[in-house]
Amino acid sequence: MTFKRTAAATALASTLGIGLSLGFAGPAQADPVMQGVYTYTQDGLDAQNFTVYPSCVPVVGDLREPLELAVACRLHVATGPELKGGDARLTGGLWTYSTTTAEGMQCPDGSWAPTTEVYKFDDVAMTGTRSVFHNAVCGLQPGEQSVPFRLAYKEPLPMPVKVYPLDCEPWGLRLCT
Repeated sequence: MTFKRTAAATALASTLGIGLSLGFAGPAQADPVMQGVYTYTQDGLDAQNFTVYPSCVPVVGDLREPLELAVACRLHVATGPELKGGDARLTGGLWTYSTTTAEGMQCPDGSWAPTTEVYKFDDVAMTGTRSVFHNAVCGLQPGEQSVPFRLAYKEPLPMPVKVYPLDCEPWGLRLCT
């Protein structure tokens, strides 16, 4: 419809006493970002704590309101003694982070070789995969071992976390401080 037709229809509707309402979408509301202490359960290991601290940046929407979306977040993950922590990013719908350990696997001769661990998890299903990779070391071919794990919410964080720590201007380029 052209502008003239829209204006004419609006004028006619108000003359006839017909109410017209124009709806505008409000700012996008995101699901809460994962945070807290979780129980990490993997077959063959004792249950451990998986502590998650989010840190996010508001993304530019239509410049009226910041969009608080998980794609602009990192989850700082701290884990128990056998697992490694890191900064997870949302990649392909899964939170993903990796860590390298200098002495990740013990060779048959007693020496140690490095490994890389990659954690991928779904914050809705509370399930994930831990993959351990090693190069051609200890006389072995490069390899990978992947095992599933589960997360269960245990308790809130011991201290409050400001999920969006940056204060951004409400106009223009959204300069943040």
